[in-house]
Amino acid sequence: MSKASTAITKLILIIISLFLLFLLSFGQLAPGQYLEEAPLGTWNIFGLESAAALGAGFSQVVLARFNTIVLTNPALLSSLPTTNLTLNLSFNQTQMFKYWLVNTGVLTTTGNLTYRSLQINYLGLSHKGHGWTFALAYAMPENYGRPGIDYQYIYNDMLYHQLKLRQNGNLKTYALALARQVNSRLSTGLSLIWLEGYIERSLDETWRVDDIQMIDYRYQKLSGFYPVFGLNYRISDRLGLGLSLIPPYHKKAQGQSLLAYRSPKGNTAIEIRGEATDQIKMPMVIGLGVRYSFRQNLEFYLETVYFGWNKYSFSYFGESMPRVFHRVIRLSSGLEYRSKFRLFGQTWVSPYYLGVMIDPQPMTDVSSSYYYLTFGSGISCDSVSLTFSTAIGLEKGSGQSLKNQKVSITLDFHPDLKKFIRGKRNGQR
Repeated sequence: MSKASTAITKLILIIISLFLLFLLSFGQLAPGQYLEEAPLGTWNIFGLESAAALGAGFSQVVLARFNTIVLTNPALLSSLPTTNLTLNLSFNQTQMFKYWLVNTGVLTTTGNLTYRSLQINYLGLSHKGHGWTFALAYAMPENYGRPGIDYQYIYNDMLYHQLKLRQNGNLKTYALALARQVNSRLSTGLSLIWLEGYIERSLDETWRVDDIQMIDYRYQKLSGFYPVFGLNYRISDRLGLGLSLIPPYHKKAQGQSLLAYRSPKGNTAIEIRGEATDQIKMPMVIGLGVRYSFRQNLEFYLETVYFGWNKYSFSYFGESMPRVFHRVIRLSSGLEYRSKFRLFGQTWVSPYYLGVMIDPQPMTDVSSSYYYLTFGSGISCDSVSLTFSTAIGLEKGSGQSLKNQKVSITLDFHPDLKKFIRGKRNGQR
């Protein structure tokens, strides 16, 4: 065979290898819930849960304890103390079975894999005066990470084949909100949300004996904007209603990709780079909640959140991806009981939370829902509060009995600045 024929044959084999690598990067079977852009835990992301909201069954439309409600119902900002500085720490432990190449026809595992994350995911400041409340906030409501895979084929103490899979990413939001106490019963609010984030995926496959390496690397930078409209109406001292609306909006995904075939032994190095601008059409979200006070220290919350996932669409590096989703209605309820006690000459309040939530997923190829039990507690005084809650979710429908656990710890400072200033003035006299 001539040198020209050998070179052409080698080039054809390399092209075929790169094409097969490209196909493998999508997997062979449907990954169910965990598609490329799926956030951890659930598709139905609605703001960010403070410890109080999480403990009371994900109550985010009518429960006003911290300014995290800037992301779900900004009208509730009018119900907060004059000044609030809120910090939230979150721990998430998510199980998954099928994603990317894992258990979709390429790599198999003996059971569910677990992804864990710990992060400060919220910082917000709100201040009220003359019937208006202003708020600024930073949040990280979505995580796109997956359990990493490092497959190795070893024979006679020699590594022949290695396959590494990695996926990381998150979504950050920045909020600017304004709420107005219209009258003694009605308050309204508007939040403007700017978002940014990224999804990074890499496949690195190596044949050590033949000294061949193939790489598929993809990076998407996410950006977008959407408003949140909120209403809060007090029907009576015991009964209140809340309404939240997030209209449909688009995320922009600016992508970069690299397909590479490297063989130092064969003096071959081929790289194919690409760029793409994609659109992710997000659905309308409507939240409706009811708050009922059995007595001054015992309240009940009932909420439903609608996600119009049937209008969702997603393109990936210039290719429109099939996403046949159906509408979802999430249902939750919770209880909050508050007790008081004296300690160190000061009155303290200790809340106790208990709740449940049903969280159906939007996929049509897999019937999957999470059932959550939530609970929490805390302690607060005139100027500071510390609240901690957990939610344990069990999935039914996929056949894998996935689990999802969330823990939130919320630290809130709400000093009475007017009282402090008066005390300073009296001390100077």
